[in-house]
Amino acid sequence: MMARETFSVVSKKGTYEVTFEYETLIAVGFAGRDQKAVRHHIDELAEIGVRPPSKTPIMYPCSTNSLVRSEKLQVIGRETSGEVEFVLVLKEGEIYIGIGSDHTDRGLETVGIGKAKQICGKPMGPVLWPYEEVKEHWDQIKLQSWQRKDGKEFIYQDGTVAGIMKVEDILAEVKKDCPGVKNAILFSGTVGVIDGFTYGDWFRCELTDPVLGRKLSHEYEVEVVGEGLE
Repeated sequence: MMARETFSVVSKKGTYEVTFEYETLIAVGFAGRDQKAVRHHIDELAEIGVRPPSKTPIMYPCSTNSLVRSEKLQVIGRETSGEVEFVLVLKEGEIYIGIGSDHTDRGLETVGIGKAKQICGKPMGPVLWPYEEVKEHWDQIKLQSWQRKDGKEFIYQDGTVAGIMKVEDILAEVKKDCPGVKNAILFSGTVGVIDGFTYGDWFRCELTDPVLGRKLSHEYEVEVVGEGLE
């Protein structure tokens, strides 16, 4: 389904708006740059009943209407959590970088990772950077997230984009698995959590560029609407 979004772009030349139409939204899974570590993580997931992916990295298509631009996310299950990710926005050959969260239903992962990703909305911040402006110092960019549970806020993830496949490698994998993709939103994959999965009621994610002194951030509340009566 074709969708239409408008973002603010912060660049060295100033701030401007960009609007584009797209019909593809993909969550890239198991996209760690160290694929041996990825395999170890897959083995850990298998021990708790999560079926291993058919390949790594792997593309999980999501509906375009799963993109969430608000500061509240409604979910069905109680075992859901966010993942800080850089987001690639592809618009007519141009590449922009955004911040988002591949919010996922952890309880449903034992049924299918694709289903676990699709059932949750994908929160995304309102601001983008031109990729060309950060390309040369890309690996220095930090990825961090925080959660709140029982009224207490704590850091949940802390790493850099160097832990994730390079942008060009992600795009090569997308081109190979999903040929013909042009205008699209791609969630990149994430860094590890610090102390295991936590299911909080608030999530904040940040992408920090120490070279240009810029930061992308987004936060949202998590509201469990329930699984219905049985």
